[in-house]
Amino acid sequence: MKALCFQAGAVRWRKGNVQSVGSDVCRPNGKEEVTSNKSSEAVGGIAAQVCAITVAFNKPEELSRLLRSLPATSLSGLIVVDNSEYRYIKDNQSIFQQYSQGYTFARYIEVGRNIGSAGGFALGMKTAHSNAFDWIWLLDQDGTVESECLAVLLQSAHQADILCPKIVAIRNPHYELSYLRSVQNVWGRIIPVGSQATNQSIDFFSSHGTLISRKVLDRVGYYDSENFFVRGEDWDYSFRATTNGMAILLVVDAEVRHPNILHPVGKMFGLTKLQDKVLPQFLECISNQLPYEHNCTPKDRSLAVLSNAYLNTKRLKTQQFWAALFFSLFVVSLRKIIGYGGAFSWKKTLRMYRVCAASKLHKKWLFRSVQESSQYVRR
Repeated sequence: MKALCFQAGAVRWRKGNVQSVGSDVCRPNGKEEVTSNKSSEAVGGIAAQVCAITVAFNKPEELSRLLRSLPATSLSGLIVVDNSEYRYIKDNQSIFQQYSQGYTFARYIEVGRNIGSAGGFALGMKTAHSNAFDWIWLLDQDGTVESECLAVLLQSAHQADILCPKIVAIRNPHYELSYLRSVQNVWGRIIPVGSQATNQSIDFFSSHGTLISRKVLDRVGYYDSENFFVRGEDWDYSFRATTNGMAILLVVDAEVRHPNILHPVGKMFGLTKLQDKVLPQFLECISNQLPYEHNCTPKDRSLAVLSNAYLNTKRLKTQQFWAALFFSLFVVSLRKIIGYGGAFSWKKTLRMYRVCAASKLHKKWLFRSVQESSQYVRR
């Protein structure tokens, strides 16, 4: 039996079964909850209203760990969008109740199905934006934040529109996950910035810990849930933001923690700093194996790869794109010849490249969405 969730003007988003719980929080027993005074963090002497947003998918223990790490006294709002399977909903609701008491605006949104991180964050961003927050703070469920992170980020609020903390490994805080903050080489290849001693402008961010101003939401909108499911939606948003003149700043004294997902990828592709500097972007290949995203079905894993190809087709300049395409053809041909690459599909990968090339020539994606083009590629 689902919890009794009450709110004036419940949120409805797309065609899913979305249940939303407003600032009264979720009340399993139909009892009223008491909320506290609005908290805020000062920016240039002015109180800034900040709303934290996370997307839950199963694993209540991770949601609990994240919410426990938040500086509730510095936050004005909390939004949890729950994509979880039904058996995890009750635990997640209880965790939300436990940690949302200190927020004036606290909203738990039960989606009823998995709409991915792109759809979940888009819904959370839209909800926070409509409630006039000055900043939104995107947080991955499997990460944590350090106590002074938000305050340190906001000290640089006058320097950029999007503020990104340093990300370190949650099991080894001395190891910086620099590949989650990126720039581009001359060929347009996305490469990690590496460890920095001072703040630096960057081109691409990963969601966890990223603080986004209302100005960006006004001009750029939200994550693209039509063309992304899990993975890539943050890089796409980075591209759209910088294209619209928004500045992204890495703030090295602010810190969050996240699981290290690089090792499986590094072993598979043998990435090196030299390769990052001189090689074009790889457009990837259609495969049923995506070792760093275990929550996806095979269909969704292929969609994640195609979403990345869509992003690269859109963002790369003409010469960069054709260099990337021919480089990718060389790589997948070599893999086929030597029998390396696991379960990747030669036929589907070439069909994906054909879609990318035709879309680049026509200067628009040939399908209404990546989901639609995925059906063509995977047939």
